[in-house]
Amino acid sequence: MLPIVLLAGALIVAERQVTVAAMTGGQQEPPPGVYAQGFSMTIFEQGRTVQLWLVDLDTAPYFRQTVSTDGQVESDQIYRFDERTLYTAEAEVPDGTRWNSITPIEPQDLGLADLATGPAAWAAEFGPGEHEIPVGQGVVVRVLIDSVDEPIDSTVFMVPPGAAVTPVQP
Repeated sequence: MLPIVLLAGALIVAERQVTVAAMTGGQQEPPPGVYAQGFSMTIFEQGRTVQLWLVDLDTAPYFRQTVSTDGQVESDQIYRFDERTLYTAEAEVPDGTRWNSITPIEPQDLGLADLATGPAAWAAEFGPGEHEIPVGQGVVVRVLIDSVDEPIDSTVFMVPPGAAVTPVQP
């Protein structure tokens, strides 16, 4: 198991609710294939903001997740398929200049395919704009979808220039 939790923000915020709803019959899982291959979105829930960027989900995924609470970044994760590397920065680094890198990491090691039943499905179903998405048991998540299956600037998936990167073992 990885020493970080890549999907701590979005997948705990979003997938947990989708999974609970699906198990209780509150929401059915989307049919296979009905999800976006790429998107940019922000999920808002209880003082927490999760920004997600994804391209090429099924082929060569690049993923970034930034989790903030009350405007302060708690964690930032970038996955680069070309490097098979996960980069992470945590809250104890206020300036975000020190990052860890974990390699080799495959997309399935991170569970990126699980995005197909949550955020990627939402992007395909609702499209760009601000939405309140019911996820079951009376729970509604506010989501701002910026783009769906459109190009995303490649710099989003890069560690900030000048950042110190420390390799760690998976």
